[in-house]
Amino acid sequence: MNWLSVGVVLGAALLSGSEAMATSTESQSVIARRQLSACMTKQMQASRTLSYNEATKLCKERLKSQTDGLTARNEGKPANAR
Repeated sequence: MNWLSVGVVLGAALLSGSEAMATSTESQSVIARRQLSACMTKQMQASRTLSYNEATKLCKERLKSQTDGLTARNEGKPANAR
């Protein structure tokens, strides 16, 4: 590889790393708030009779059930297992 292509590859790697870092620094509360807002907007647009409080309750339950399903289920191997 010549030096120009090495620089392009290195620059692309640095760019993608900085984008990943920017999204990973966003706090969990901000992400949760955005997800809740998007869910509520979607629910209230789908049903004009659904109140704000009902949409809040529905979306909080839905998001909680999604996060409950994402819990780690890794079981450690016994120390004497091969």
